[in-house]
This record gives sequence, C-alpha cells and structure tokens, in this order.
Amino acid sequence: MRRPRQSKTDRFFLYGLFAVVIALLFVAGSVAGIFATGGSSADPPLPTPTPPSQDPGIVEPGPDEPEPEPEPDIRTMTLLAVGDITAHLTQINQAHLGDDEYDFTPSFEIIAPYIEAVDLSVGSLETCQASPSISFMGYTGYTAFPCFNAPLALSEALTQAGFDLMAMANNHSLDRGLTGLKETLENVRGLGLTTFGTHLNEEEQMTPVIKEFNGINVAFLSYTFSTNAIPVPQGHEYSVNYIENFNTVVPIVEEMERARRDGADLIAIYMHWGAMYVTEPHPHLRTVAGQLAEAGADLILGSHPHVVQPMEWFYNEEPDGSTRISLATYSMGNFVSNQHYPANPTDLVQYGKILNFEISKDMESGATWISGVDYEITWVHRGWRHRILPLSDVMVQEPAHFNLTAEQKQELVEGYARNKEIIERYGFVDDAPPGVID
Repeated sequence: MRRPRQSKTDRFFLYGLFAVVIALLFVAGSVAGIFATGGSSADPPLPTPTPPSQDPGIVEPGPDEPEPEPEPDIRTMTLLAVGDITAHLTQINQAHLGDDEYDFTPSFEIIAPYIEAVDLSVGSLETCQASPSISFMGYTGYTAFPCFNAPLALSEALTQAGFDLMAMANNHSLDRGLTGLKETLENVRGLGLTTFGTHLNEEEQMTPVIKEFNGINVAFLSYTFSTNAIPVPQGHEYSVNYIENFNTVVPIVEEMERARRDGADLIAIYMHWGAMYVTEPHPHLRTVAGQLAEAGADLILGSHPHVVQPMEWFYNEEPDGSTRISLATYSMGNFVSNQHYPANPTDLVQYGKILNFEISKDMESGATWISGVDYEITWVHRGWRHRILPLSDVMVQEPAHFNLTAEQKQELVEGYARNKEIIERYGFVDDAPPGVID
C-alpha cells in the first residue's frame, strides 16, 4: 500500500526540530568538558601535579624506615719495610770515587721504584756513619772482627732511593763507641732521615717516634738483644734500646703505651734478635712475639739473622670484643751487604725480602688495621755494584737484562722457591685474614 506523501510545511518542522536537538547535545558536551578540565574548552587539559612522595626521582623513608647510614670515612696508607743494610769493605771500596768521595747509588737504582711507590719506607741501618777520623781504623766493615763504619754517602743513597726512616738499635750501634753513635745520629738525621732505637739523650728515648700520613699515625720502635759485648756506657743507658736476649718485654710495652697515649694508631717494632744464618726463629722469640702482639704491637719486624725467616699471624681479643690482628716476620734477611757463602753456613745470605703493607683507618671510630700485605724476594748482585734485584722481575726477563748468565738466573729461580717456602712456612698465606692477601 502506498504511504501518504508529507507536505512541505511538515518536512521543514521536522528538520528544525532535529537541528535544535543536535545543538543542545553539543552544548551539553562542551559544558561538561569545561567543568572536567577546570578551564576553557579551547585550552588543552593541564597536567595533574605529582605529590613529592610520589616523584620517582625522590626516595623518602616511610614512617617506620630509618635514615640511611652515612658512608664511612676509611683512609689508607702504604708502608714498606726491609731488613739489614750493611756496608762491607768490598762495597766501600767499590763506591770509592777518590779522595773522600763515595757513591752507593748503583746499589739502589733498580729497587728504588719499589721504595718510592709507597707512603713511608723504613730499613735497619746496621753500620755506624761517623767520621773516619773518629778512629785510626777509618771506614771499616768486617775484617778481622765486625766493626762497621761506612761513609755517609751510604745514607745519602738511601735517602735518594726514597727511604724515610731507619731503625738504629742493633749489635753494631756502639762499634765506634758513644761518640760514634751520637755522630752517626747527627749525620743521618742531617740528611732528613728519621731515626729510632738509639738516642742523643734521655728525653729522646722517652719520646716515641710517630709518623703521620693521610690521618694515620704509625709509631716506630727499635730494640736490640746485643751490642757485641761492648757495654752501654754507665749513665748513658738511654743511648741504645738494649734488652739482653729479650729476657723481658716490659720496656717495650711501656714505650708502646706512651706511643698510644701520644696518638699512635698502629705500632711497628724492629726487633734485632735471633741466631745468624738459620731459617727458623728460636722458640723463645716466638713467645716474645706473641707477648708483644698481645700487648699491642701490630707489626713485629725482625732483623739480624741475615737470612729470611717465616712470618706468623697473631689474633688477640680486644676489650670491646673485637679481634686485633698482628703480624710477625722473624727475619727479613739482608737488604744489601757483601755476605756470600757458597754453602757454609748458607748461601741464603744473598737474599732478603721487602714487605709491603696497606694500613686502613676508620676516621670516625679510630679503628686501625692491616688491610693488605705482600712481599718481594730480593737478591744482591755482588758482581754488578751490589745492585738489589727484585726476583719477580728477574724471572720474567732475559738474563742479560739484569747482567746475569743463564746459569745465574736458574740459581735465582731455585733460590726464589726456597725462600718462598721459608717465608710461608708458618701459615702466612693460609692463616691470613680475609682480603689481606690478594
């Protein structure tokens, strides 16, 4: 059936009604948008600000979370120690340039970078450095009897190589008497070296030697068991720190206590002791080392046997419950000398060891500890102006680099192994604190 046709007037009415409805819907949508965005419908919507606690770049502790701990202020320094420094007559003659001129620098030119690389370096000066006119004998080594007096040029070369301190208490401290001892101190100190173990007066003996580096204070002590039967002059007992055969440690403990009161963070003691040419310390000396460690010594550095001996760790509980770690090296051997024995008593007198320590300190608590230890075995090349050679370098170079024959290098490879076994015999590696040995 056909639908009736609408009139033109009706169509116009419907079209107008439809347009009004569309307009009302558009207006309603715009008003809603304005209220939703808080601005004009022509403006882009503004970002909603993020509260500070929700900012991903800021981490704030919650109400129950503690403030983060500040980073500790841990400082470090490095210390190098060597054994006996002796000038025999052969060395003196080789160093003689004519008149009163001497040059010992060749002995140290290869080893000097090791010495210069640390913050403080120390050795045991086992010879007088007095004027040759102080005795009719002049400059001497070990000829008919041991009575050492070397040109001051020896200490000049040590200073140029980078040494800072010298332990002076040993069995040759009085080889030129009290006058020679005092002249030696004045001469060596005049070069800028700090000395300890022998003294010009009683006040010096009662004043601990403390060296500071990077906020860490290290006290240096030196004692000898012998003066080669030369009596310490009566009334001048202050001149040498001498304890016969170390039958007591009381004077050493008292000096350690003075050093602690004066601000020492760490104590290093040179002990001139033991039997010569043997690679094992006497049981009595191991007991003494334990007593010193328990009383507060951190480093016990042995000299006099002229061969290397083992190193040993000691662990002692502190009053606060913490554990303090000490290290004893019973002998560091010869750093430089002319000693050489093919077999009797031993060819090991040609060797020595350099000890390298890292010392750390917590600047807030004051706790100070040995945080690293390493050693280098050395050999004195007597045929090449007594140059001191680091054997770890010798083993990776061609023999000619160090003026050696192939046979000599092979002997040094074997000597390195022998000395390493001696040094580590008492558990130096196995018993070491974690992280101290790489």
